[in-house]
Amino acid sequence: MSRDATSTSGFWRTQLTTFAVLFAGYASYTYNRKSVSFALPNLMKNGLLDKSAAGTISSSQNTAYAISKFLGGVLSDKISAKWLFFSGLVLSGGATVLFSTSSSLTMFAALWFLNGFAQGAGWPACAKLLKKWFSPEQFGTFWSALSASSNVSGSLCPFLATWVIEHFDWRASLVVSGGVTLTSAICVALMLRDSPIEAGFNKDFTQEATKKKTDGKSTANQLTWRDLIHSPFLWLVSAVYLVVFAAKTSVTEWGQMYLIEDLGHSAFTGSGFISAVETGGFFGGIAAGYVTDWLKKKWGKKTAGNPRMFAAIWFMAGVAGFLFVLTTFVTTHTSQFFLTVIGFGLGACLYACIAIYGIVASESYPSHLSGTAHAVVALAANVGAILSGLPCSYVAQLYNWRAIFIVLEVLAAAAALFLIVFRKVTPGLPEDKPKSQ
Repeated sequence: MSRDATSTSGFWRTQLTTFAVLFAGYASYTYNRKSVSFALPNLMKNGLLDKSAAGTISSSQNTAYAISKFLGGVLSDKISAKWLFFSGLVLSGGATVLFSTSSSLTMFAALWFLNGFAQGAGWPACAKLLKKWFSPEQFGTFWSALSASSNVSGSLCPFLATWVIEHFDWRASLVVSGGVTLTSAICVALMLRDSPIEAGFNKDFTQEATKKKTDGKSTANQLTWRDLIHSPFLWLVSAVYLVVFAAKTSVTEWGQMYLIEDLGHSAFTGSGFISAVETGGFFGGIAAGYVTDWLKKKWGKKTAGNPRMFAAIWFMAGVAGFLFVLTTFVTTHTSQFFLTVIGFGLGACLYACIAIYGIVASESYPSHLSGTAHAVVALAANVGAILSGLPCSYVAQLYNWRAIFIVLEVLAAAAALFLIVFRKVTPGLPEDKPKSQ
């Protein structure tokens, strides 16, 4: 008999434990992924890197991340999501520790490419585990809450990294980051289970199981990846995801450089701005999940298109608006308070969009294709991240850091208009695929 199969409280405790392990694990992924970004001002000040070299390192990680996040999404449909999550933590933590022992640009780029490749295992595994452990009615809220782990990490870690760098050096900061990630990997191995069934509960929240309970049959398993690539909704989400991820990555990678180098603010002011972005992202991401869950329940059957995308229009417009304020009204004499307000609002809008696009990509397709669907939009997002690396650093070298954010402001406004025009687009998958005779 299944352990505690009929105990609602026992299952709820196990759900919360699973969520807590995923939350801590993905926060570690984020801390690790950004650890070199926190050290960049020190590396450039000491002459170890210039703008072009910094862009090379950033793009090497983002290129590998784009490739591996796509592969991770496909693999999450094929192998254990738990061990995929675990392996990424081990490899990324090890690469970060090795980075701390290196001094050449070649080794920096190679190790950060390896780090990016390992990082791609993180979120696809989380998405698959969330879909197995939480019901469709809970999915958006818990997705957004888990996404917020990166914001918690991003809010606290700039200050931790800055403190370690100032009291020790940049190498010590990377060792701390790698150590935290490897410790999280141990917790995942010991405490995480792939599904409620594996944990001893008679629960199955997959889309196919839901269809079997409501319809007595399921046609979802007959859909293939070919149906995905003909889905107009998938390409709509991919296009706007690319833009918002380019903006998010540029803000978190180069935002402090804009404030420090272009405007002459201190390193702690730059860290404070990035922390405000991540704090805003925490609340924006959670709000996006909760609000769009409500929209879906209220309007899901009454309107064409996914009702979550209506909220995305407003958040995307907010990204453009806050980037305009950042590039137009911020000066050398701008107060920390005003910078915090801008960072908070910008982060809320950026991470709300990211949460919405991830949710709709995963929920709009059957369980055996959800990982692949998310992998496709994540690949587009990480193309945006790649463009925010070396190409943007060249723009900064030719002009200044401000020029990057002006370009992104225009792209964000265009994406908001694009969403308005195509707001009624649906996944376009056949509801019933005829069986072969």
